[in-house]
Parts: sequence; C-alpha cells; structure tokens
Amino acid sequence: MPTRPTDADEVDAVALRRISMELAALSESGLAYCRDHFDIGRFHRIGELADELLQLAGVEGLRPYDPAIASVAGYTTPKLDVRGGLFDEAGRVLLVREVADDGRWTLPGGWCDVLESPRRAIEREVLEEAGVTVEAGHLAAVVDRELWPHQPAHDRHSYKLFFVCTPTGAVDTGYTSDETSGLGWFAVDDLPELSVDRVVPGQIRLLHEHWRRPGPAHVD
Repeated sequence: MPTRPTDADEVDAVALRRISMELAALSESGLAYCRDHFDIGRFHRIGELADELLQLAGVEGLRPYDPAIASVAGYTTPKLDVRGGLFDEAGRVLLVREVADDGRWTLPGGWCDVLESPRRAIEREVLEEAGVTVEAGHLAAVVDRELWPHQPAHDRHSYKLFFVCTPTGAVDTGYTSDETSGLGWFAVDDLPELSVDRVVPGQIRLLHEHWRRPGPAHVD
C-alpha cells in the first residue's frame, strides 16, 4: 500500500517539491491564457521561483527554467505512465532489466505518446522492451505516483496505469533492446532489485492479485 515519508527533513523536501510543482503548473497554465505583458512576466517569475524551490528540495536532473518552453507548455496536467503485467502459469511476473538504471528490474512500460491510447501504448512498450506481442486485456489500477514510495522524486506530477497483459507470441528471455538488457520470470514474493523510479513491489502484488482475480480497477 502507499506510504508517506516520516523523517522531518524528508517531509520538508517533499513539501518544497510539491509546492514547486503546483507553482510550476500555475505558471504554465497562466501563460497559456494570459495576454497582458506584465502578467506574462509575473507568471514567468513564478516559474523561476518554482525552479528554485525544486533545487532547494534536492530534485536531481533539473534543466534551467526556459521561458520559451514554459510559454508554449499549455494548461498543465499530469503525465501518463503505463506498465504491463505478464504472468506465467506459476504466477511469476515478467520483468525487464533496465540499461539506464544500473541493471535494476521493472515492469515493461513508459510514457504514453501523443495521439496514442493507453492500451496501444502499453502493447507497444511491452513489444519494444520485452519483445513480446500482447493484448492489454484488463486495467488493474490507476494510481497517483505521489502516493507511492517511488525514488527519485520527479519534478512533474504523473499517474500510472497498470494493465494485466496476455502474450499472443512467444517470450524469449534472451531478448535485449536499446532500453533493456534482458528479461526474466520472478516470483512475486521473491523479486529482484527493482527500479523504484518505475515500479515498487506493492504495485506488482496489486497486478498479481488482479491477474488471479480480475475485478474493478484499483484507483488512488
């Protein structure tokens, strides 16, 4: 189940990051509609302050505030990440090893592309990262990344959609791609080191339960 940080310093960093994310969204949304020259300048200043707060919160990998990008970002909404759960007859889950995350493991998936449905997105991602053609047959969960113990923190709000997928082709555990260096089947109660930026154990258990007993999607 989702957990929240308890350490005082970490809570302060989380609070700063959340405030900065909301300010950045207000800045970009204001810039999408504002036409007054002076108000445009004020919204850009809000965006700069949001960027400074993110730096104080210790968020890594930040790009400098770019007024040109902020001006065309439009009304800000959460980003959408999709993840697919494939299970064998023994109930083991198929995970891929990430090239870009020190060889840690995750469910195949990634960001939805523009003009791409979530179902199509996860079927594409599983094919690209695991080399398996699948049908995304069941939406198991829609979760707010902020409510789960993902690390590191992102500078943008995102939702994660988890699909139970059915293979329509063979699974080759020797498959590799530009993003993944291998794949394997793992017992849900004996998982390898996960890329917790992308998935946490509780989400895999949630998917496994929906694979065993399909029901209404979990939403938080």
